[in-house]
Amino acid sequence: MSTYVVMAPPEFEDLAGDPRQTDRLAFIPDKFSVLALLFSVIWLLVHRMWLVLLGYLFVTLMVELLALSISAEAMGVVALVVSLIFAFEAQALRRWSLKRKGWRVVGIVDGLSRDEAEFRFLHKEAGDMTRPLTSTDRERHAPVPIVPRVGSEQVVGLTLGPETRQ
Repeated sequence: MSTYVVMAPPEFEDLAGDPRQTDRLAFIPDKFSVLALLFSVIWLLVHRMWLVLLGYLFVTLMVELLALSISAEAMGVVALVVSLIFAFEAQALRRWSLKRKGWRVVGIVDGLSRDEAEFRFLHKEAGDMTRPLTSTDRERHAPVPIVPRVGSEQVVGLTLGPETRQ
C-alpha cells in the first residue's frame, strides 16, 4: 500500500465548490519511481520540473567531468548511485516543485493504486460534507481516553488505584 499526498492548484477553492474541480487534484505517491530511474530527463520534462532538471543536468555533468580524471568503473558506480538517489527522491522533488508554483497540500491518503487513493480521498471528503455529524457519530468518533492498566488494576500516577470503569 502506498501513501499519496494530495495537492491542489492555487486557484482551487475547496471540495465543497464545483465537484468538477476535483480532477485537477494531484495525487503524488511517496515511493520509488522506476520511470525517474530509467528516463530521468524525460520524466523531469513531462512533469515540467525545470529547476530540478537544471540541477540534475549539473550533477550529471559533474559526474561526467570526474569520469575523465578517475576510472570509468568508479564513475559508473557514482552515476548509478546518483540515479538511484534521484529515483528515491523524485516524488519529493515533484511535491517541492508544485509547492513553489503555489500548490498546497490538502490531504494524505493510502491506497493500493492511484485510483483507490483517489476514491478513498474523495469519498472521505464527500462524506464529511454531505451530512452534519449526529450525536451518535460524535460519540463513535469521540476520543477514548487511554487508561494505563496493570492486569485488571488501573494505574494512577506511579501507583495502582481501584478499578473505576467496567
